[in-house]
Amino acid sequence: EVIMVGSGDTAVTSVVWCTGGGQNYIDEAADAGADLFVTGEISEQTVHVARERGIAFIAAGHHATERYGVRRLGSWIADHYGVQHHFIDIDSPA
Repeated sequence: EVIMVGSGDTAVTSVVWCTGGGQNYIDEAADAGADLFVTGEISEQTVHVARERGIAFIAAGHHATERYGVRRLGSWIADHYGVQHHFIDIDSPA
């Protein structure tokens, strides 16, 4: 389940994305001028920082935010090194 902090009415022109458990990087995202920070996990502190810094925040699930990068990396390694790979996607509710 996706969790969002912030107003859905805010125009987003800059997004910072950090897969997995990157919620502690929200200050860095705000410092970089991002309107939206997307990562996998949320903490109570993340909610407060998002509201105080005026940055929208989405927690989309630790596993969900990592699966596409790992799949692409496997394809790249297979293409460049002539090996086979098979991505096994086992869903995780976390």
